[in-house]
Amino acid sequence: MMSRNPPLPLLPGNDFNRKIGQTRFHKSQHFGNVHKLSMLLDKALPGIGGAPMPHTVHSRWPSVYCRGDVATLPSWLAFDKETLVFDAYFKEALREVEGSPFLPRYVKIYFYLEDGTIQVQEPRRVNSGIHQGVFISRQRIRFPPDSRSESFIDIIDLNIGHEVELYGRVFKIVNCDRFTRNFLNRLGITVPDPIVMPEDPYMERRAKMQEALQPKKPKKVSFDETQFLRFDRCVLRFYGYWDDRESEDGILHKLVVLFYLADDTVEVKEVLPVNSGRTGSTLLARCKLPKEFTKVATPGEYDAFTVLNVLGQSAHNRRFIVDALNCGARPTNFYTQQDLAIGAVINVLGRCVVLCDCDDFTKEHYRKNFGLEDFSKVPYPPDQDAVYEAQDRPPLPPYNGYGSYEDSSYNCKTIYPVAPVKDLKQFLRKDKEGMDSRVLRFTAQMISNIPHFTKRPFILSYFLADDTLNVFENVHVNSGFQGGMFFGRDRFVKPGENLFGSDPPACYTKEDCYIGAMLELRDFKFLLTAADEYALRYMELHCSEFPKSNIRQILQKVRERARPVYKQFVAEQLGGDALRTGRVSFKTLRKALFGLLGDQITEHEVVTVARRFRVQPDEPVDCEAIRRLTHVELKRYLYHGLERLLETFKHLDAAHTGQLTRKQVYTCLRGARLPIDVELTNKVLECMPLQDGGMIFYQDVVNFLDYEHFPTAPAEPASVRHDLSWMSHAPTVDVSEVAVDALLRELGLEEDLRASCGDAGQDKPGGTGTIVPANAPGMLGAAVTAGPAEAPLGAETCELVLRRPGILCKTSPCGD
Repeated sequence: MMSRNPPLPLLPGNDFNRKIGQTRFHKSQHFGNVHKLSMLLDKALPGIGGAPMPHTVHSRWPSVYCRGDVATLPSWLAFDKETLVFDAYFKEALREVEGSPFLPRYVKIYFYLEDGTIQVQEPRRVNSGIHQGVFISRQRIRFPPDSRSESFIDIIDLNIGHEVELYGRVFKIVNCDRFTRNFLNRLGITVPDPIVMPEDPYMERRAKMQEALQPKKPKKVSFDETQFLRFDRCVLRFYGYWDDRESEDGILHKLVVLFYLADDTVEVKEVLPVNSGRTGSTLLARCKLPKEFTKVATPGEYDAFTVLNVLGQSAHNRRFIVDALNCGARPTNFYTQQDLAIGAVINVLGRCVVLCDCDDFTKEHYRKNFGLEDFSKVPYPPDQDAVYEAQDRPPLPPYNGYGSYEDSSYNCKTIYPVAPVKDLKQFLRKDKEGMDSRVLRFTAQMISNIPHFTKRPFILSYFLADDTLNVFENVHVNSGFQGGMFFGRDRFVKPGENLFGSDPPACYTKEDCYIGAMLELRDFKFLLTAADEYALRYMELHCSEFPKSNIRQILQKVRERARPVYKQFVAEQLGGDALRTGRVSFKTLRKALFGLLGDQITEHEVVTVARRFRVQPDEPVDCEAIRRLTHVELKRYLYHGLERLLETFKHLDAAHTGQLTRKQVYTCLRGARLPIDVELTNKVLECMPLQDGGMIFYQDVVNFLDYEHFPTAPAEPASVRHDLSWMSHAPTVDVSEVAVDALLRELGLEEDLRASCGDAGQDKPGGTGTIVPANAPGMLGAAVTAGPAEAPLGAETCELVLRRPGILCKTSPCGD
């Protein structure tokens, strides 16, 4: 047979040089570059110069996507931990098993995208009889030899409906997971619908045999796991009693009934009184409580299933099984949570127990699950046979003068000497804590008939931890007095108390210490004239304990007293320049309040009002000193992060306005880790001028901190944390001026005055009322003018400031 393409005869002119234009003459290399990754090649190698060898198939490099000019990642990095999962099966012939000609074995094929390896794993099935697990370890698998291809199985060879031959076994792919389907669809590969796997005839046969062995009636489940997991450690607690006084030597038993929601069991315990002589508080151990009691149940009588002996009475041939039909079981009703309530009577093995009360958890449980709202207690019956009856303690004998009252009282209560017990709770709450001393200090003046004694300065200290006092005398040069501790720390008895009585005498407490109080300490009288800032502030913060510092009670007292005479009070006591400036001096306010209330107000209450409505003076901040101090701190820590700080400011300024809020600027400064304290940071922000809306130019902040381009003179070394802290010096509150407009606004008597002025203009004949602008210099608002009355009683006009500052009310004499 002749060849269809016979070669040309080897004659001159018919021989062609096939190496013309060839540039490579080296042997084939075993290394190559695949997807920009150098690796050892195991494909078929070409000949010299890259010419293909005879009887070889051209190697192919499948590309799953078009490669562009963009930067790409290697496959081991781009597809790290990404795997395609396929469900497949292969059939294995069975000749020795009746009714099962073949055995389908279900496997999972894993294709790892990072390196193109394949792993086949067979899921384990219970009692399958074959070895299962990893069927083919992870590796790259070539095509079978009959395909005449030396390439490896790749992603395009795996799809639903394809049959893949791996080492002589043909796997039918029937399904894949969701990730695999989406991944192949994104590559442009169509994925068919899943294919139903063939059933295993042997496993079906075994399942039918196993089902035939099951009992006709399943065993009753005696334990509700859902109830246990939901109500574990949830216990309903009821309080009740069992009245056994009708029997001989019977008493009234107070009980606690516990109902466990996890398994509906009941436990009853008895509350034994002190010195009762009885032991054992458990009346009923934890068990299910039957509603009807006839006899004590034998062990296992209330069990969920019945045990049968099917081989007779012999001890050697016994065989017990569970009665699936429950022939010998009798129904028994047990107490549940629906049967328990306040006032209910339950039968506890023949004993009638009455439920009288329950705890808060039980009330909330019944309120939430059953909608109950009435949890009224049921009273216990009176215990007439009680041996011990509560009696009033006998009075203590009179104090004999030895030791303290506490020592004497404890020695009278017991024959063993016991140290007096102090109030530990008060000590823990009111003892010194850090910088908080919990000591109230007052300046005192001695009241005496000797003029020189009245000029002696004293300091009275009250210790809140144990309600004790001490008095210290300051020393004046050439005063003739020694000074020092006048009275040591002790509790002082009030005058007029019986020192040798059965009851302890009353001593001075914190309510007795206030400005203007008169204290008589061991025949010496002291008048408290002032207090330090800590004492005044502490009493104002704890105004519930110190009524003299309760601003609400004081204003209510002033409001009730000034309501009927409000016009005269404002015109006479607070008139003049106060109407135009809105301020009065402390002396004027003190005179006005004492003139209004008299003895019903104290000096301390006047000081409290003045402190509440004081005019706070503006304290200018020395910005240059703050700047110098800031530059010293930044230089000391070699801080050079202002450029990064400015970038942070610009990042927050999305609108490019050059402004940020004070909070944003503070956050950036703290986030930039400036080596300055919080106090110094706040001082720096106080030096920044505020714009509209409280905004700050952040460039000014950077320039303020820049010590390289805007240097300052070196500052003296100082402790920034101490000098700028609020604890470095005791603050002083200036009460020389009081904002009277704020005081009148807080009293809130303007509406009553407006109503009275309006009624006066309408009721009286000839009276008119108009509102005219106040054009006079110094007036702050409008003026209300009433027309002349029918019967004027005088020619004077009263001017008074209403609640709102700047409103002047002028009324003609109307006799009010």
